[in-house]
Amino acid sequence: MAQFVGMGPSKAEREHRFFLTMAALILLLTVIGFAPSYYLRAFIPPPHPMEPLNLLVHLHGIVFSAWVLLFLVQVGLVSAGKRHLHRQLGLLGMVLVAMMIPLAIAVGVAGIHRPLTAPPGIDPLSWAALPLLDAPVFGGLIIAALMLRQRPDIHKRLMLVAMINMVQPSAGRLIGMSGLPGEAVGPLSGLVVLMLLAVLLLRDRLVTRRFHPAAVVGAAIVLARILLTPMVWSTQGWLSFARWLSGLA
Repeated sequence: MAQFVGMGPSKAEREHRFFLTMAALILLLTVIGFAPSYYLRAFIPPPHPMEPLNLLVHLHGIVFSAWVLLFLVQVGLVSAGKRHLHRQLGLLGMVLVAMMIPLAIAVGVAGIHRPLTAPPGIDPLSWAALPLLDAPVFGGLIIAALMLRQRPDIHKRLMLVAMINMVQPSAGRLIGMSGLPGEAVGPLSGLVVLMLLAVLLLRDRLVTRRFHPAAVVGAAIVLARILLTPMVWSTQGWLSFARWLSGLA
């Protein structure tokens, strides 16, 4: 029986499986969350009245969907040991990121003039805080991850934290399907993000006996954004700023 000792998956293989599972979960949440409002809108009635889809929304949906798929493919390539192809596809990732950040801001601003974009009962001026405050956080994490791609342990954790942060809109749509009031969507969707971040932090702690600094810093930034958004979005300063942005749109 001694011949079977040590034949289990290595530490690196277990880590690859964890990141691949998280990437697949993020894709699943994205597809399910946006199915009624985007992917399967022609076949599944949305839970409440929604704005019609326009060119900007379609462009945003296509680019962000491509990014989520690319993330899963990239994690899969690393797991399969195909790092050369992973680096080559990274160039496509840079192009998508360069498109995603301005698109997220543009959709957030345009949403102010599309009141049904916000959950029922939420002022569109306030709701615009979620995408507009989220865009620099997501973009900053991704850019930092790309700059530190020579440090795989840091790179992949910052990428995963950025992707977990991106789950909030799809989680919010899933929560909205339950019939809960619009005021609950933001906090509960933020809680989903924090739970996924906790999984990453605890996994590192259990396996390596320490919290990885990159995961801790990334999670702290996302936590600050989640806490700050509802504190800011009803202030007179934010409403004036959002109103000014809507005038530019």
